[in-house]
Amino acid sequence: MNPMAMDDGNILIGYKHNAGNVVLADVVAANWSEIDRKHQSALATHEVLITPLGQNKFDDFGIKALFGRCYMFMDAQEPEIVRVARHVA
Repeated sequence: MNPMAMDDGNILIGYKHNAGNVVLADVVAANWSEIDRKHQSALATHEVLITPLGQNKFDDFGIKALFGRCYMFMDAQEPEIVRVARHVA
């Protein structure tokens, strides 16, 4: 996953194969206490993510990115395409 801060306060998370999702700042703000409290549950069994803070240690940005990644995992279970956007040259 490759999270990137957007100018509007949201986070764009990119994945392989041109897939991605957006973590909306207002959704995070409305649910921050639960997201912050449960962020370690977003890790897969025995998963180790290396961050500048150490193994499986996340700052607020990293916690928000993990939250967004949960949506990708949920979508993988029951995908529902709502829009396809293609670049037209």
